[in-house]
Amino acid sequence: MQPIVTGGRVPRRVRRYAVLAALAVAAAGALGAARPGAAGAAPAVVTGAFVWHDLVTPDPAGSRAFYKAMFNWTFEDGKGIDPGYTIIRHEGQPIGGIVPLQRTGADAPTAQWLAYVTVSDVDRSAAAFRDAGGRVIRDPVNARKDLRVAVVSDPQGAPLGLASRGPQVEDTRVPALNRWLWMDYVARDPAGALSFYGSAIGFRNEVHETRDTFVYYLLSSDRPRAGLFLSPWTRDTAAWLPYVRVADPAAAAARVKELGGTVVVAPQPRVRNSSLAIVLDPSGAPLALQRYPFEPGATP
Repeated sequence: MQPIVTGGRVPRRVRRYAVLAALAVAAAGALGAARPGAAGAAPAVVTGAFVWHDLVTPDPAGSRAFYKAMFNWTFEDGKGIDPGYTIIRHEGQPIGGIVPLQRTGADAPTAQWLAYVTVSDVDRSAAAFRDAGGRVIRDPVNARKDLRVAVVSDPQGAPLGLASRGPQVEDTRVPALNRWLWMDYVARDPAGALSFYGSAIGFRNEVHETRDTFVYYLLSSDRPRAGLFLSPWTRDTAAWLPYVRVADPAAAAARVKELGGTVVVAPQPRVRNSSLAIVLDPSGAPLALQRYPFEPGATP
């Protein structure tokens, strides 16, 4: 694993918070519709699972065209969820949403993906973010009796959604192509982030890889859930970076360019055997494209 550079202009915190504040309501409705539990059954909580991704973008129509061409994702209006909210599906399975970013211009926030992670107690975790120097962007809210969500930012400025549950029976198989695969936390202060997420979410950590001065950590709950490493560039906040599984990262990166996006890190032999590309979609949202397994032709 090599350091990842997502590039692009980093928005100021105040502008970003104003945009993210409405997301909890939209995601709550989408998660409630997408992941219903059995009637009368208590949902199983898998702490530390990333269960939903919302794209905040000033160009929802352009984003739909881009992700349809890239991953064959389909879209439907999130009726009864939030004005303008779009549900993203892959092969019929709901996997995320699109939230229109109303503000435009030089001072508007950049587009971004917001991930939701499951916690045992949304209110307690939200308070932990606030008490440690982060911020509660959207107070905890009920989507329905068994689902509660919030939007927060951590002490290093990285926004994150909190959800009280994901699917009752989690699929532990390797995700299909063109589905969410992984998450990385790009930290300003790795030690601080490891300590914080250990207490706020319950992530254990271990060193997975070292190379020169680069250290890559695994964050685990019941199993490995994400990675964490020191940001290799200067920016005012940390960030969560989502991964999509692709068959050919070089071809996928080329397709991103054809569709108006930007390739920030092209596949290269030193980085996971040329299995990884980091891109920005046409509205500027960072995304990782990952072949898995890393070796071409290997069976997952």
